[in-house]
Amino acid sequence: RNGGGDVLVYVLNVLVRPRAMVVDQVFRFYHGEKDFLKKRVLVDSLVSGGASAAGWRQPLGLVSDAGARKHAWASSTSVIVSSIANAHDSRVEEVHLKYRCENAGDSVSFYVVLYNDAYHTSVYEIWQCHISTLQRMDLQGFVGEIERQGCCFTLRSKHGPKSVTAFASHPAELVLDSTSTLQLGEQVVEVPFQYQPCQAGRRDILVNFIDASGGSAKPLYSWLISARAKVPLVSKRYDIRLPIGKPCNKKIMYTNPYSSDKVFRLRTDQPKLLSFRDNQGELAIAAKGQQYIGLRFASRRAGGSTQVLVFINDEHDRTEECLCVSIQYQ
Repeated sequence: RNGGGDVLVYVLNVLVRPRAMVVDQVFRFYHGEKDFLKKRVLVDSLVSGGASAAGWRQPLGLVSDAGARKHAWASSTSVIVSSIANAHDSRVEEVHLKYRCENAGDSVSFYVVLYNDAYHTSVYEIWQCHISTLQRMDLQGFVGEIERQGCCFTLRSKHGPKSVTAFASHPAELVLDSTSTLQLGEQVVEVPFQYQPCQAGRRDILVNFIDASGGSAKPLYSWLISARAKVPLVSKRYDIRLPIGKPCNKKIMYTNPYSSDKVFRLRTDQPKLLSFRDNQGELAIAAKGQQYIGLRFASRRAGGSTQVLVFINDEHDRTEECLCVSIQYQ
């Protein structure tokens, strides 16, 4: 600058050749409509040459500081992303994602880039994220029971007749008929299903309805089942000891508390470990009578202890009693 005027002293010609990014991880999230998606991803921030997932980006012989902070950036302005250090482990970084899901059927894709520095000059990892907004249904139930009330999808086709087949991400817990084909038209069709949780806690179950003609693998209709399961109150507890590496048989006496004949259904929360002898799925007991429940325990190679729940249900699969069997392997 000379006397207030601008004088050109140097010209730099920059040739930019864009190239595709190398994506380290791909995340797919499914969330209900009109709700905020909040996710936390834990990242090991200890980078060494070739020892970590992003170590190949580090030059040979260069090792980053263990526990160095990472800085996140998202390619979409509708996504809020932040990174904080974990309170219990300085090597672990917590990356938080927040996104407002609008209408069912919407989807968004974006990139999240983690940098080693606050100036965004050194890349640590690149993520590709996909968020699909679905219709959501909330369910509650108890482990060991079969919930049927309120378990029904309502579908109809606005674009002519269609044949669809239903599939669930957790077929052992959400049971629907995936072998038959549903015929959809302008009239509303109800599709019933059964919810039988295998473990306590919260679980998201994805249900897709696929074109049965095979014209497209893309789901025509999708639902997100937000299920919560609780464990019923334990009425009796049994402590047993079993040898390591050998299957064993045990039996428990059960009394019919009713003044009429009853047929009880038997279930367990760990069918791979505990089953009922002679495929004893039902137990017929006379009024005020007693009968043994035959238990068959599978072999286990390692020692230790575990607990198995045995559910005694009525004819509607409502739990009459919940037995807790504490097993000590020795």
